[in-house]
Amino acid sequence: MEEAKYVIVGGGLAGGNAAAAIREKDAEGRIVLVTEEPHRPYDRVPLSKRYLMGALSRDGVYLRPLEFYEEHKIELLTGRKASSLHAGERTLTLDDGTVLRYGRLLLATGGRPKRVPLPGSDLRGIFYLRTLEDSDAIKAAFEASKRAVVVGGGFIGCEVAAAARQKGLDVTVVEMGPYLLNMALDEPTGRWMTDFLVAKGVQARTGVRASAFHGDNGRLSALETSDGARIPADFAVVGVGVAPNVELAQAAGLKVDNGIVVDETLRTSAEGVYGAGDVARFYSPTFEKHLRVEHYDVAVRQGKIAGANMAGGDAAFTDLPYFFSDMFELKTHVHGDLSDYDRVVRRGELKVTEQGGFAQFYLKDGRLMAYLGVNRKLKDERAAQKMILARRTFDDPGVLASEATDLQVLAG
Repeated sequence: MEEAKYVIVGGGLAGGNAAAAIREKDAEGRIVLVTEEPHRPYDRVPLSKRYLMGALSRDGVYLRPLEFYEEHKIELLTGRKASSLHAGERTLTLDDGTVLRYGRLLLATGGRPKRVPLPGSDLRGIFYLRTLEDSDAIKAAFEASKRAVVVGGGFIGCEVAAAARQKGLDVTVVEMGPYLLNMALDEPTGRWMTDFLVAKGVQARTGVRASAFHGDNGRLSALETSDGARIPADFAVVGVGVAPNVELAQAAGLKVDNGIVVDETLRTSAEGVYGAGDVARFYSPTFEKHLRVEHYDVAVRQGKIAGANMAGGDAAFTDLPYFFSDMFELKTHVHGDLSDYDRVVRRGELKVTEQGGFAQFYLKDGRLMAYLGVNRKLKDERAAQKMILARRTFDDPGVLASEATDLQVLAG
């Protein structure tokens, strides 16, 4: 049995940032980071954006150079899987039989793409996007293909479709909802973005389901939809959501509810065990409820806080959920909780010009819950963040709509 003061399971944004944060506070304690992938910690966000487009090198995806881990005595166990956790004994067993006794443990196990159990799912040329290898395979398919189909019209699916179109491919997005991005955005905005993508040459088949993959000689040749249509395709990318990797925690008896449940300080229900990133269902004091968020900033910040707390800190994670999306010239930034609102106030028109775009404010009972900006200035975002964190309520939310209203002054 080996001893390690700190053990981290997961080599993504949360795990990688946690390791660095621990070392900042504890110069000597042994840190072991276990990751199933053959890579040092890296950022998954560019995999559907700049890396997929070829605008970012592989070195640019990694959080830090390999020398960083060597110099800071952070041990990377790559290609290794945590097979069982005994929280009462503070031991973690790996797939090769190694047993690590830990002082503090971070579960940053992330998630995995949800699979579609359709006929033909085993054909070559069907991809899911989660890892570097997945993105590399899709990039190679871009170069060798003329026609693509994307199953799922969420942000990942739409970003992949935009990338494929920019590479000159004919691309169709199949989405069972009435418009693209319907799980994330209000209807007017979602329909506007659907029209924007269609104007860019992306074909959108909404209101239908993928029902079967068809192939020739073991390779994908078409996708059949629920209305009987067949969409010819040289390859397909499936993006229908992510399932949190909670199995290790669940088998160990930790509290799990659509993620590993953690408090404001990212502690789980087991002594000495923390959770962060895509897998963590954390308590938000701003929204007074638990949330699970699969986005860059949350994973980075939670990783830093979890690491610092493992090394003796007691900080709370109070940041707002935040995500961004790049599609063609659209730069979309969202702050706050878009899952619960009863009114949307728009600032500007639903269009994007060289002068900029529009902003939207999402409110519940007059309280500002979220902000969405499309090609807006950073100062608008900052003001909106401040108001959401302050739990600002408005007797007349219409004041947010006027460009004559200075948001910075309104935010105080």
